[in-house]
Amino acid sequence: MTTARRFQRWRRIAGAAQALIVLGLPFVSVGGESALRLDVPGGRLHAFGASYAVDEMFVVLAATLALTAALLLVTLLFGRVWCGWSCPQTLLGDLTAWVEPERRKRPRRWRRPLGFAAVALVSAVASANLVWYFVPPGEFFRRLAGGALGPVVAGSWAAGFAVLFLDLAFLRQRFCATACPYAKLQGVLFDRSTLVVAYDARRAADCVDCGACVRVCPTGIDIRHGLQMECIACAACIDACEPVMRRLRRAPDLIGYFYGEPGGRPRLARPAALLLAGVTAATLAVLVATVAGRAPLGLTVLGDEAYAPRRTPDGRVLNALSVGVENRGRRPVEVELALEAGAGAEAELRPARVALAAGEHRQVRVLAAVRGLPEGRSAARVVARPRSEDGAAGEPAAAAVSLVAPEVK
Repeated sequence: MTTARRFQRWRRIAGAAQALIVLGLPFVSVGGESALRLDVPGGRLHAFGASYAVDEMFVVLAATLALTAALLLVTLLFGRVWCGWSCPQTLLGDLTAWVEPERRKRPRRWRRPLGFAAVALVSAVASANLVWYFVPPGEFFRRLAGGALGPVVAGSWAAGFAVLFLDLAFLRQRFCATACPYAKLQGVLFDRSTLVVAYDARRAADCVDCGACVRVCPTGIDIRHGLQMECIACAACIDACEPVMRRLRRAPDLIGYFYGEPGGRPRLARPAALLLAGVTAATLAVLVATVAGRAPLGLTVLGDEAYAPRRTPDGRVLNALSVGVENRGRRPVEVELALEAGAGAEAELRPARVALAAGEHRQVRVLAAVRGLPEGRSAARVVARPRSEDGAAGEPAAAAVSLVAPEVK
């Protein structure tokens, strides 16, 4: 592809695809719930049909480790491709480029006011989109139309809007060049085979010092001075230089994507890359195993100390249990509870059934009546079997508990 602005065209396509995913994901429903939403009041994370309680945040930890390892691997191989092609700071900056002062003798007076209006619109939509990952969009718009957003939701939206507006209106890509921690980290991750945007100093005689590469750079650097921390690899300088070289009938790619330096060759299978690839694969395996091994029904059982164990006149032993059951699925279930107290023991639980809505967690007191239990402490376990509304049985869950039988007087 030899036409001008080839990389900027692909960057716009990539940005549009990313915007479609990020803006559209809160509107996607899986099992009656948002595809991805953090329910702060309920203490649950809803992710693509699954629902995770606060005590299951190890799933989020596993996902974070996998994403971090993948980002480090991508950075080592392809440099700051995230910064130039996917980072919201860069993409939103491209959408609001009109707010930048024009570098021309006669600046168009209408351009900057429209730029600030675009910044306000983009900031409002982007900050609302962030809120939608906590409050379902339908509920958000209903509350907005009724003037009942509430102080938390409205305050979060306003705070997000203010931060984004100030960032996009005044800071912009200077954030990338000064405060971004990822920019500081790249110098540690790059090696001699990392893909970078670079100026081919071997062909310095072909440069006519037109300054096109400097004028289009969003961070204001001169790529001819070599690899710099501020470079976000957006390839704007490549697209600015290419038509100049073509008009002069000189070989293209005076500035281009190179592996390490102009003339460098790709070396994907190098030790550091293989190590990071192994770490990424291992963390992904942990994530998959964590999600796949997650039981659809959560169960915890503890002895209720407020109710002392006792014997009935007919010889049964009574123990009170505090049973916590959690429906981690997206459909209501009825949980059947049973007690296994060892060979020869006859056990009964009351209540023996607990109805749970989708994603509901309940803590109930259950009375265990056991006949044939020896004196002292005995190991037992509570088994919970979920059944859906259509009668289909789900995967059971079990939890150990210690029963106490008082001495016979």
